[in-house]
Parts: sequence; C-alpha cells; structure tokens
Amino acid sequence: MIVVNITLSFADAIQEMAIDWLKNEYMPLLKSCPCVANTALFSVETQQGADDCFALQIQFSDSKQYGIYKEKYEHDFEAALFAKFTNQFGMFKTVLTSL
Repeated sequence: MIVVNITLSFADAIQEMAIDWLKNEYMPLLKSCPCVANTALFSVETQQGADDCFALQIQFSDSKQYGIYKEKYEHDFEAALFAKFTNQFGMFKTVLTSL
C-alpha cells in the first residue's frame, strides 16, 4: 500500500469553507479516480501554538496504481487545489510505503 499524505494549513478566514470543500467536493473527485483505493481527512494535533493543520491521505493499493495517478491525474488534482485556494494555504506532501 502507498499513502500520499498531504498536510494542509489554511488561512483562518477560509479554514471552515476549505475543510467543507475538501470533504464534499475534492475527496469525492479523488475517490472517483480509478487508481485511488481510498481517501481520508484528519485533523493534526497542534503543538506549541502551531496553526491548525489537516492531513489529507490518498491511498493506493500498490506502486503501479500510484504511478498511474502520478502520470495521469496528480497534476490536475493539485492544480485544482492551488486554483481554489491561491495564496491562502500551506502544503507539505509525504509519500508513505508499507513495509
């Protein structure tokens, strides 16, 4: 299994709307992608006064499915996220591979 973990932090003024958009529009689109096995959204426990962060996880059954996603779909999904929240969020992406 491969999990793409995208940690997001939104400007306070749009945070509630952004989470609603992720849950009700973006994640259903991700789930409709033929190579995505599952998606999940988590709140990241903050430490030492850090801003609120959220972890969007996109799961793939294997490296072949992840490769297809990277080649055919990833750019469009990331472009939609950047277009929706231009200059209003921070993002850090990590790819996790099961052992």
